[in-house]
Amino acid sequence: MRITKISGPQPAEVVEKGWSHGRLPISENVEWEEFAKFWDDLPRDEYVQKSHGTTRHRRIGHLLARGGQDAGVTLERAPHGAFFQSSEINSVYGGQKRTFPPITDAAYDNLVFRAAVESDLHVVRRLEGDRPTWLVTVHMIRILASGDAASAPAPEGRHTDGHDYVIMHLINRRHCLGGLSRVYRKGGDRPALEHTLLEPMETLIVDDRTMEHEVSPIRPADGGVAVRDMMIIDFDRVTPGG
Repeated sequence: MRITKISGPQPAEVVEKGWSHGRLPISENVEWEEFAKFWDDLPRDEYVQKSHGTTRHRRIGHLLARGGQDAGVTLERAPHGAFFQSSEINSVYGGQKRTFPPITDAAYDNLVFRAAVESDLHVVRRLEGDRPTWLVTVHMIRILASGDAASAPAPEGRHTDGHDYVIMHLINRRHCLGGLSRVYRKGGDRPALEHTLLEPMETLIVDDRTMEHEVSPIRPADGGVAVRDMMIIDFDRVTPGG
């Protein structure tokens, strides 16, 4: 499977509205199945406490996108390190360095993984021009809910993540109700977008400097275990000497 272009999320919409929604074109074949199986191997997020109302599993990875338009762009793995958000950005988990298990070598080398990251990078570079270097942080996340309990994908509620751009891809959802995404202009009262991601590789991009977002809790649809798998990719400028 190859992702050859963006279908839906468009840079012009991000400039105009602060967000854009669409779906990356995929073929649900063997390559896709191999990619989606990586979410079956995510360790539990030990920073999430029972009182937070969430069951979350997670891996994280870091890439550097280097080069300009003339020289082409290269993606290289960056050293694995802690993930930090200030307490002003994340009222629940901020103010601490969180260390998550790394994304596996097999996932990094997977064609679908690479194609998705490259497609997202193409959108960001069209938004920002020929910026030499981006730090790309990839979060592979699974949220589970069972019984009568709901599970909140983002216990911090309405928030920003502290990045330049955040791109959210749905990988899979099973036996799942809820998971409504809302996007707001910072300080705004009414959501600019209310939408539930339902299809594989359905995608939402937000300008994290001007927008806020939240996701409603999920719960089981039929008495089984509700599953919501996401790949969330953060983009941050790397300043010279930074």
